[in-house]
Amino acid sequence: MMHPSTRISRRHSLKLMGGVAAAALAPRLCQGENERKPLKMAISADTLIGANIDDARAAYRIWIQEAFPRSLQVEIDIVPEIFLSSEEIVSDIRKGTVDCFGVNALELEKVGDLTDPNRLLLLNYLADGIDYVLLVHNSSPFRKIDDLRGKQILSHLNHDMVLAPVWLSTMFAASNLPQPERFFASQTLCEKLNQVVLPVFFRRADAACLTRRNWETAVELNPQLGRDLRPLAVSPKVIPCAIGMRRSCNAQSRDSFIESLIKMVNNPMGKQLLALYQATGFVVRPISAMKSTLDMVREFERLSTPQTGSRKGKV
Repeated sequence: MMHPSTRISRRHSLKLMGGVAAAALAPRLCQGENERKPLKMAISADTLIGANIDDARAAYRIWIQEAFPRSLQVEIDIVPEIFLSSEEIVSDIRKGTVDCFGVNALELEKVGDLTDPNRLLLLNYLADGIDYVLLVHNSSPFRKIDDLRGKQILSHLNHDMVLAPVWLSTMFAASNLPQPERFFASQTLCEKLNQVVLPVFFRRADAACLTRRNWETAVELNPQLGRDLRPLAVSPKVIPCAIGMRRSCNAQSRDSFIESLIKMVNNPMGKQLLALYQATGFVVRPISAMKSTLDMVREFERLSTPQTGSRKGKV
């Protein structure tokens, strides 16, 4: 997804193309031996945290309009607003009114029983998972997590960070520490990467939580950060989001849709869309690739609501 520092240029280029997407997508009937209804598509707004949702909405519309020639024999009908709240997208998937859906891991856990177990689409940089780092200054006295009790933590406001609270909560519970909201004096979300890292570098904040991927980007831009800051804790590998398909989808339409996603890197508008996610393509994985991530989510939910019984979406 889009790095905050590059948003302006991408926004400018997408708005230039916005006129092309002004007209609503006109539904077309697939002309095959078996008449098929269009696949209904929706995206969780939480998968765009840190990006401009209007830019993303325009990019999706243009891509859908251009990416599905008749040869693919598939019709994609996006919901009018494209991006739904977490509650809305989970509800629509469970009601059967959405067939293909971009969701984060917290949402996927709730609809796992309805999701095709063999075909998740992941952004290529998520294929093997990503990890989070909790950074402190080298000259600080912090040597273990408990040393941060009552301290200030800054976190990056980014779509890939959706599982950071899940990691911190489960890690603290495993160490018999209070939950983060009671452990830290304050937790502040920062949209820009330098707003997360630099205050720790200049000793104005105690710790920073961000993805290792963005940490490495920051070090590339300023190598001194890598010399003066160090990870106090590193998360297990997690996969924060995915595109799933309902089990009941028409198989031919489903396969054509997946093919179009794999090939979107060859389409100029597909590249624009991928640029919003700072990705260069998709890979197909079974839902079992997210087992450890979903297990962590369930443990987090157990800690948050211990009275809750078994969940419908268990994978």
